[in-house]
Amino acid sequence: MPEKVNIKKIVQATVDKLVTLGFDDHSILAERSNTSQIRFADNQITIVKNWASLELAVFAVKDNKTVVIQLENLSDDIINSSLESLKILANSLPPNQNYLGISDGPFSYPTIDNMFDSEFLDFHDKALDNVQAAINAAEAEGAKRSAGVLLWEAKENKLVSSKGAVASENTSRFEFSIRSFVDAKSSGASVEVGRLSSKVDFERAGMEAGKIAKMSIGGQNGKPGKYNVVLSPKVAADIVAASPGAANPFMVEIGLSWLKDKIGENIAPEFVTVYDDALLPNGLGSRSFDEEGHPTGRNIIVENGILKGFIHNTSTARKAGTTSTGNAGLVMPQNSNIYFEPGEHSFEEILEISKDKPTLYITNNWYTRFTSYADGIFSTIPRDGMFLIENGQISKPVRELRISDNMNTIFKNIKALGKDIKQIKSWEVATPTYIPHVLLEDINISSATS
Repeated sequence: MPEKVNIKKIVQATVDKLVTLGFDDHSILAERSNTSQIRFADNQITIVKNWASLELAVFAVKDNKTVVIQLENLSDDIINSSLESLKILANSLPPNQNYLGISDGPFSYPTIDNMFDSEFLDFHDKALDNVQAAINAAEAEGAKRSAGVLLWEAKENKLVSSKGAVASENTSRFEFSIRSFVDAKSSGASVEVGRLSSKVDFERAGMEAGKIAKMSIGGQNGKPGKYNVVLSPKVAADIVAASPGAANPFMVEIGLSWLKDKIGENIAPEFVTVYDDALLPNGLGSRSFDEEGHPTGRNIIVENGILKGFIHNTSTARKAGTTSTGNAGLVMPQNSNIYFEPGEHSFEEILEISKDKPTLYITNNWYTRFTSYADGIFSTIPRDGMFLIENGQISKPVRELRISDNMNTIFKNIKALGKDIKQIKSWEVATPTYIPHVLLEDINISSATS
């Protein structure tokens, strides 16, 4: 960690200044982090870097006017002048009619296993070897070149609020992504993530990326139409988990969720159950407290296909006549980990289930874009290996297709879930998501250029 600036002292000085300036409520989160990154391309390490940071996030309320500021330069002069400017800003704003308070503490907090890697410092000596092992594994599967990123970080958090919450936590995280190529159009990708380095299988990621790349050789343009679609966990985390991720009252209110007025309705088959779970060991989104200092927990979003409820901070909960779920962010409720209960099927069984219908297997995607968030209308472009499934077997690679459909349809048309869960976090998947392979039924596939 960077040489110690005293976090406790900084937080207390911030509290004292806010009180002096006449703020009524506040929640202050200080984060000290030490982050390292390795980038590689064409099988060669291209960048190795390390950086340390100390950040301060302040949510403050004055006369029911809410303001937020995030600071990186934490000298006394910068903190004082920034908070004075925050008061001027607050005075210029109208009252926030949606602000109904923050959680009343003090609290006791849950203990979560596997949040910090005790061998974090030793990992620096192993990082290059792990990246090289992944590259070698991809080559062994037939890939000619690979590129990707390894990031690892240790973080120390401390939070205090005007309502008596006092909390702290030390965490680590490891995120690895690799994309491998046989030629310009034949590629595969994989990710491995976790709080503990021992949970990140670098060779498995390389093997998977290299294998998909080799399978992709000779792909031809596919035909648009209605297909059953088997999604890898990486793709499913982006478009299937988008629906439980949209179970957010703030997003509903601003028109960015397709789940308005759907609580209590069947939105998926009865074998689908999904949680927001902040208590998962090794979960990148796991945390013992939210940004109001409220304890976190495990909250049902979808149970047996029925939308049971939304995640909440204190204000959205009071507005809805319920209680906080421990999902407060600085501005709005935020998911922790999205967790899908596993299904009963192996990957091979999922392919077999769909043997009588035209089926695609999609291993990766990018550029998920909405034409209407409120209606859930979106499209996304498959990337890397995509394959036609015939008679329950992977048949041949195809290209130049796009998923163009509706998020409500995607979730309702889940046909089967795999039994092997994988934690996903990537450029496309901001919220850590635990999800298996997913079989969707009757999904609209268009031309990628249409």
